[in-house]
Amino acid sequence: MSNAFDLDVWVKEARKEPFRFTLAGQLFVMPAAGELDKKILRAVNIDAPSAADIETLLRHGLGDQWAQFDEIPVPLAALGELFRQWQKHEGVPLGESPASADS
Repeated sequence: MSNAFDLDVWVKEARKEPFRFTLAGQLFVMPAAGELDKKILRAVNIDAPSAADIETLLRHGLGDQWAQFDEIPVPLAALGELFRQWQKHEGVPLGESPASADS
């Protein structure tokens, strides 16, 4: 019997409900922020995301819905709030872990 940690099992069990929001009467669905692929880490600064980083994260989260979302005028403050609500849905802000090391 192996004592190896099975990451596949953890991913399956840790899966969260998608994040849903409406804009201009349209429903948009994104995975929980923590379910984005690890490749996104190369493209953004998770600890202190810039406006461009937030756009990149939303673009990846929205996937095929991005073009539809991008056509709708949205104030910058609303994008910031959308990003905060997406993080809140995750339960932990991006870049933080529920099992942070003691300082």
